[in-house]
Amino acid sequence: MNNFVIGLKRFFTNKNVVTIILVIVILVVLYYGYSGSIKQKTDPVTVPVAARKIGPQTKLTSDDITYVQVANSMVSKNALRYVGDIIDKYTNVNVTIPEGSMFYSEWLDVPENIPGNWIEQIDRASGDLGYYMSVSIESTLGKSVLPNSYIDIYMKAFDENGTIIFGKLMKNVKVLVVHDSAGNNIFANPDEIGVPAKIGFAVNKDMYILLKKAEFLNLELVLAPRGSEVPAEDYAIVTSATLRDYIDAQTITVDDEVITDTPNTEQEAS
Repeated sequence: MNNFVIGLKRFFTNKNVVTIILVIVILVVLYYGYSGSIKQKTDPVTVPVAARKIGPQTKLTSDDITYVQVANSMVSKNALRYVGDIIDKYTNVNVTIPEGSMFYSEWLDVPENIPGNWIEQIDRASGDLGYYMSVSIESTLGKSVLPNSYIDIYMKAFDENGTIIFGKLMKNVKVLVVHDSAGNNIFANPDEIGVPAKIGFAVNKDMYILLKKAEFLNLELVLAPRGSEVPAEDYAIVTSATLRDYIDAQTITVDDEVITDTPNTEQEAS
C-alpha cells in the first residue's frame, strides 16, 4: 500500500505528467464551452412575428401576432421576444411590418407618441371629448406644459367698455400630448425637443363647446401649471362664470352635429 501511494505521488509530481493533465483539462473545457456556445446559437427559440402585413400607426393586438421557431442566432438584440412588449403598442409613422417579420423595438411606440392616436386615451363612456388646441412657446410658458401634467386655462378679453378682463376659464385639465406643427410628439426624443404647436386634452361636452366658441372669437387663452399664479397686470379679474357668460353672449348655439372631435383632431394631427 505504501509503495502504491509513493508511486502515485511520484506520478503527480512529474512535470510532464502534470502538463499533459492540464492540457487535457483545458481541451475538455474548450470543447464543452465551444459546443455549448454553438448549441446556444443554433438551438431553436420561439419568437412572435407578424401574422399579416401591418401598416403605419396601427394598434397591435393578439390577432396581429403568430409564432415561429428560429435559430437563436437569428434573433437580434432589438427584436422583441415577448408578446407583452408588443400588444397595445402602435407601429410608428411610415413603418410597415411585412407578414412573417419579427417585431423590433424601434418600429413600435406607445399610443401617446403616435400623432393622432392620443385621442384613443379619452374615456368616451364618460362623455369626454378630445380637444386639439393651437399653442406656442409663449402660451405653453416655454415648453413647461408636459404630457400627463395638469394645467389651468386662463382667458383674456375686452368687455363692452373696452376694459381688459382676465380670469381662469378652466382648471385641472390633463394634457395628453404636445405636438409640433408636423404632428410629432415633441417629447418623444429627449435629445431633440421640438417647438410646441398643438396640445391635446379631454374635456366634457360643455367645455368642448365653450372652447370652440372661444376659438371662433379668437380669444386669447393662456396656459399655466395647475394651481400656479399667472400675472394679471392691470386687468380686471373676473370669475370663470363671467368668462363663460361673455363667450355665450357673443356666439350662437352650437348644434350637436358639429361636435365631431375625432375626425378634426386626426386630420390636424396627421
